[in-house]
Amino acid sequence: MSSSAVRLLLAAKLRSHPGRFIAAGVAIAFATALLLAALIGRQALRDQTPRAAQTLLGPAEVHLAATDAVHPFVESGLIESLRADPRVSFVATAVTVRAVDLPGLESGELDTETFYSLGDGGMGGWIPGRRDAFVAWDDDKPRGPVASGRQLATGESDLIEIAVPSVIWGQSVGSWRLLESDTGVHAARVVGILPTDMAMVASPPGIRLTARQISASAALKLAGRSLPPSDARVYLQHAEDKVVFLADWRPRLRDRAGRLEFWDSTSLQEAALRGPAAESARLAVQSAVLLAGACVVCIALSVQGNAVRERAAQSSLLRCLGANRKILAMLVLAEAITMAAISVLGAVLLVWAAMAGLAAYLPMLRVPSMPDLASIAMAAGVTLLGVLAGAAWPAIAATRRLPGDFDVEQDDPERVARFANRSAITGVSIAALAAAMISATPAQSFTRAELLSWFGVPCLALTALLATPLIIRWTSRLLVRPVGVLTRTESLVLADHVAADGARSAGAVIAIAIGLGGFIWMLCWGASMLESFIIDPAIPRWLVSIHPYGLDRDEAMELLSKPEFEEYHPLTLVDTHLNKADIAIPTLVMGIDVERSLGREPGSLPFEFINGDRESAEAGLKRGDMCLVSAWYAASHRTRVGDRLSVATPSIDGRAERTYRVAGILELRGWRMATKLNKVRLHGDKHTAMLVLDANAVRRDFPVADVNYLLGDTLPIADGSPSRFRSDLSKDEAYARSRDDRIAIESVIAEAIDLKRPVEHRPDGETVVVVEERVVQVDGLDRTRASLRGDWGGAAVKRMGQAPLLVLGLSLLSVSGALVGAFQARSRELGVLRCCGLTRWGLARLTIAEALLLGAAAIPVSVLLGGVGAAMMLEVPASWATGLILPASSQRRPFLGLGCGQASPPPPWSVVSRPCGRRIGSVGQRRLRSSAPRGEVRLIQAGRSGL
Repeated sequence: MSSSAVRLLLAAKLRSHPGRFIAAGVAIAFATALLLAALIGRQALRDQTPRAAQTLLGPAEVHLAATDAVHPFVESGLIESLRADPRVSFVATAVTVRAVDLPGLESGELDTETFYSLGDGGMGGWIPGRRDAFVAWDDDKPRGPVASGRQLATGESDLIEIAVPSVIWGQSVGSWRLLESDTGVHAARVVGILPTDMAMVASPPGIRLTARQISASAALKLAGRSLPPSDARVYLQHAEDKVVFLADWRPRLRDRAGRLEFWDSTSLQEAALRGPAAESARLAVQSAVLLAGACVVCIALSVQGNAVRERAAQSSLLRCLGANRKILAMLVLAEAITMAAISVLGAVLLVWAAMAGLAAYLPMLRVPSMPDLASIAMAAGVTLLGVLAGAAWPAIAATRRLPGDFDVEQDDPERVARFANRSAITGVSIAALAAAMISATPAQSFTRAELLSWFGVPCLALTALLATPLIIRWTSRLLVRPVGVLTRTESLVLADHVAADGARSAGAVIAIAIGLGGFIWMLCWGASMLESFIIDPAIPRWLVSIHPYGLDRDEAMELLSKPEFEEYHPLTLVDTHLNKADIAIPTLVMGIDVERSLGREPGSLPFEFINGDRESAEAGLKRGDMCLVSAWYAASHRTRVGDRLSVATPSIDGRAERTYRVAGILELRGWRMATKLNKVRLHGDKHTAMLVLDANAVRRDFPVADVNYLLGDTLPIADGSPSRFRSDLSKDEAYARSRDDRIAIESVIAEAIDLKRPVEHRPDGETVVVVEERVVQVDGLDRTRASLRGDWGGAAVKRMGQAPLLVLGLSLLSVSGALVGAFQARSRELGVLRCCGLTRWGLARLTIAEALLLGAAAIPVSVLLGGVGAAMMLEVPASWATGLILPASSQRRPFLGLGCGQASPPPPWSVVSRPCGRRIGSVGQRRLRSSAPRGEVRLIQAGRSGL
């Protein structure tokens, strides 16, 4: 028999069952579209990165940058040596000034309406948490062409002009800004827009090169003193000299103070292709391949499973006519190719429409108008393999039996029950074997993490698949009568219809369980993350920022003597970094009043000691040579009581350090979230460590004020209860009341302290700078708590649940295709039922009843996949963290986003070990109490204690 029979059979199948193929094609098209979108995003990053790198740095240009946040300077001698190099044509230098960028008015005041708004780029009154970099070149010209607006004006002016990259949201030509720098508050206006590329902005070098640009006089005004250069642009005589030039000069930077880096277009490309954006693109592709493959397999299984009886009849007839197994395999392959082609075409159309809409809504995210052939080919390959994998078992089952044998097998209750029981026993055996193997590995070990990821999760999926027939059987037995009564369907007919085709029922249930189980999985994961960021209720409500500089000794004593502030905690916070093995670790130094904030009085801050003696630690803090370190840092860097830590302190003449001995390890739950958006991170880096010192030691060792933050509660209201954020009110009213309370506190401080009095300080440790005006801003941590539990937390859960819900929608499409195919495959039985009086409305009720039973059967499978899967994956970061506490040179690459890439500490949602205590008993546990002896290992959820 020739292959023409395959064409005839395929055409007949398409004509006779169009609903089945259309439903399956649409469902698979959505799954393939997810994969295709991820592939296009990765390809766009690869294609745009070289072009963007060449836009930022030409073929004969090299950029020298001082990237140390505490010592961002390039020595003048180094610049002179560069200029003396015969290969160099010209060297341009620039200085970097940091300032907090706020929405402003032409009058030079804060645009409170925008600042306090929740829309239009506002943050609801949250104080920006980091300083932005403003670059001033020595010739007062922006590096790169101005896409719109004009060039910066030269000469001194009260108004600071800015040329901003086009990716900065909400800043157009003519918009007013308020810049808060070391010298006070300054009015600024955007006069030019610089062209940039999203691919390069995603990399740290790209961000540095596309920073806001100002004139040299504006930089002097913001900084209050002349700064050494932070950047130098080297223009070579010939482009071919660049490789030799870099090979010659890069080794010379190692002996220089601070961190100095040479960048060219090649290094920018590598940074973008190996940075967070590229890693996210790779992770998205991996996840999309797994997701699309699983969906396509289950959709194909649920739809093609209906054709087993039909295939059996066809194969019997074809074998009688002389067909061999090769012809039958070709028919299966032809069906799979047809379905995959229809699905890929639909996916291309969906992605093209989505890309066109995105480009129209956000032009800056425009990518190539059509998916490239490589992405389409890869998506088609994954889809075809998924369809073949899903259709393989029904096809094999059809070729191994005659139609009558298949009917007898399906109608034999004992055979069906025996198959379901054996399948479930096999699944339980696999699960038990996996559990035994995982339990045999050391707890929180790297081996266990790999076993959980590569063996545990696949075994869980296989167990769920094998247990599905028994779950369907028991669900049908328990619920067929209630569902029959609810839908007015004969229970016997319904039970027979559900059990008549096990492949179709099992495939439909698994398809639903993928979406619903993924949703449960993400809910479990999201709940653990949300709980970890909840700010400890014992931390007071108001965090008051006085910037720049803060308060001197007399001002602090005068303010704290007032009744409204006598219970406030004075804090002296310093943004710096630790120096450990030539790695700079972003660090927050917290100077506290030891007796008031660290004591055991009811009003003290909720510090929880993890290791170390509290009384001896307090004594060591008062002496000024000891510190307390956050549990997160101690766990991830194996720091113990008695170790010494070197902390960088600003110095314009070079690297300077202060060394402290660790007196104890502690937690301050939620502190990282509490200080996320209120000027604590002035250098812009996310803090990995927190050191607690006595405030007098901080004032002695760092160029800071006496107090720059206050932390406390409003006086109790009339009934004696503390004033809190009214989350029980509507959002607008609650935010309005909170804003009024904050403004009232700011007004009291402004009346008590002369904020316009000139104050002298030394932000770099050497040069005196005069602050002309200080600003008081208050952040309500109660409002942050309410947002974490409400708006922000709800939005986070919603975002995390969107992908699983989309998968669930695809699953429902596949189920609809399965139902259509089921009715077509059982047309003979339905014809008999119609002859017995079953109406079309009765068929519709039968369809609804069957869908309800399949959905009910999918719930336990979803709980198994989602709940157990989430529990396993929540343990993976704990084990990965242990394996990741290694020297920097031996760090492993991230595995599917669960590990840490380059830095020593794991990501903020990981679970890591720490020197003492005991293992956490549950995810999101608020307090950890341990009676275990010292020397054991205790696990904390990193980031869940803040710092």
